[in-house]
Amino acid sequence: MKALILKDLYLMFNQKNLIVTLTLLFFFASFFFGDPGMLMIFLTVLCITQINTLLAYDETSNWYRYVYTMPVKKADIVKSKYILSLILLLLMLLIIFPVFLITNEMPGAAIEMNEFLKVLSIVASSLLIMLGLTIPATIKYGIQKGRILILAAIFIPIIATNIVSNGNWSVRFFEILDILSLLSLPVSAILFYLSYKLSTYILEKKEF
Repeated sequence: MKALILKDLYLMFNQKNLIVTLTLLFFFASFFFGDPGMLMIFLTVLCITQINTLLAYDETSNWYRYVYTMPVKKADIVKSKYILSLILLLLMLLIIFPVFLITNEMPGAAIEMNEFLKVLSIVASSLLIMLGLTIPATIKYGIQKGRILILAAIFIPIIATNIVSNGNWSVRFFEILDILSLLSLPVSAILFYLSYKLSTYILEKKEF
């Protein structure tokens, strides 16, 4: 298990220059504009793309055929991706929170602490759900078809919500912010666990 996670971390380390450069760019942009939202969105997208990239590497390099020759359970292969997803989520929170505390002390702070924690809870929950979609879809259908399904799963509900709310989805969002922040984490945690079980089942049945 540890070796599987280290393998993925090593692959991410090969992209360290690009990751660090972009993170610092959005880090300083957050201070310049006094809004940590830019950094939060970037790190959310970064987490998803990193997991997607690692899954793509496993597929294109025929890594599964290699790892099956070792005494490693298929469930552990899947579990390593989900643990890495949680590690990336934790790192995102550790970066975002101090940035908010600093920018919140600047004149004209965009959001109060209470509202920020609610939004952060929803963003973290959304990230768990999107990762929970990404991993099983990619394992089942491959990187290309998986990306199409993931994009459809993300943008179709957004477009539908915008149509139903007559373009006032941002207003409606803040109206139900309290309820969403309370329900989002437990719901996303359950869906993330179910995603893990589904991914394990798919990989157990899949042949390479």
